[in-house]
Amino acid sequence: MASEPALSTATSPLPRRGPIGRGRAGEYPPGPRGLPIVGLAVQFSSSPLERMTEWTREYGDIVHWKVPRGHIYLVSHPDDIASVLVGDHAHYMKDEITHELEPIVGHGLLTSEGAYWRRQRKIVAPSFQPRHIAEFADTMVRCTIEAIERWPARSERDIHTDMMHLTLDIVLDTLFGEAEVPDVTAVGRIVGTLMEGFQRNSLSWRRLLPPILKRRLLARMASARAQLDTILFEIIRARRADPRAREDLLGRLLAAQDDDGARMTDEQLRDEVATLFLAGHETTALALSFALDLIAHHPEVAHKLRVEVDRVLGGERARLSHMAALVYTDAVIREAMRLYPPAYTIGREALDDRVLAGWVIPRGAQLLLPQWVTHRDERWFASPESFRPERWLDGLADRLPRFAYYPFGGGARVCVGNHFAMLEAVLALATITQHARVRPAGARRFSLSPSVTLRPRDGVPLVVERNA
Repeated sequence: MASEPALSTATSPLPRRGPIGRGRAGEYPPGPRGLPIVGLAVQFSSSPLERMTEWTREYGDIVHWKVPRGHIYLVSHPDDIASVLVGDHAHYMKDEITHELEPIVGHGLLTSEGAYWRRQRKIVAPSFQPRHIAEFADTMVRCTIEAIERWPARSERDIHTDMMHLTLDIVLDTLFGEAEVPDVTAVGRIVGTLMEGFQRNSLSWRRLLPPILKRRLLARMASARAQLDTILFEIIRARRADPRAREDLLGRLLAAQDDDGARMTDEQLRDEVATLFLAGHETTALALSFALDLIAHHPEVAHKLRVEVDRVLGGERARLSHMAALVYTDAVIREAMRLYPPAYTIGREALDDRVLAGWVIPRGAQLLLPQWVTHRDERWFASPESFRPERWLDGLADRLPRFAYYPFGGGARVCVGNHFAMLEAVLALATITQHARVRPAGARRFSLSPSVTLRPRDGVPLVVERNA
């Protein structure tokens, strides 16, 4: 079996592809050239994963192309990603496409900027520290068992739909606890409408259309937003009127204060809760869906996973205390997110002229930092296209360059729910493995539809057999 590449960042620079810039304004890295007016919009939006991979291999670690309103830079080298997300992070903000989520999530942590974002991050982050989310472990396992019990003894099913329902149940339970959610199915449908609408609207060629040509889509999204707001504001107002202290996430967010002792308004709470709905449950559902598909098509991995789960759990329900021993289960999740990162690229916009790998990045330029490309780079991972959870069992995470693997982003704006997501994914996968087996549904495999997340286009079909 091939071993991981030996890297020594302390003694030598990381290997690079493509030219280094000379620090001259108006000079650009190499990259593809597009058609007049539309540029590369149609070509890129039709297959962004393939184009990012192809262009990086052809042109190098920084790829440039022009768009009607400016410049795009594709940045895939760990050192350059670190510069954008850590070293120079104050000189970048979220990109245009991310800010197009504001009609859905408002000014939550995903889209807010500057002093407002720093204030919100200070308020929200403590609720997601490992010591605070630990108590949700039992809820995660209970929801998973209840979901499995609803499955037939044997069925061919879309496991992605199942995982979306499961993670929505978990986020509702951990967010709201005993609060009454009027219709969980309706909430799931509303969230699906919003995400599907954003996905369709964010296609590069559609962004060039005037609003009048997208009127029906935008109206459907506005209606879904209004329905979600009605549900969330009712829950928030009911909780404010309830004098009892609650330890669910909403209770903690209601009680949290900034440095001046001020608490979040109803609107601020709504935005943060909507962000958790849309960004939180979908990404974990995707990680679990891709992991289960990979397990179904790699029986040797499925066997090792069952052996570990049987040994560690011993027939008991998974608990927080089992996490440290579920090392192979954790490796399966990490490897699934390496091959299929739910957030497959991160976007930033330059706030002023910056120098990156010798190239001058002009103010207003849009930067794409693609996990999809970096996670599959043979410079950092041996046999990068292969599903090999074992690669994570010998300390690889400590040897990798800092941003060779970054499924949750990094730097000041690293995903605030990363610990929550890993706890949920590992416990859910261990529980599913304990109670069921997954097998391929014939020759059918999922195809990918990248938008704000890396979604399967027509679901993830698998045969699921519950244990007798």
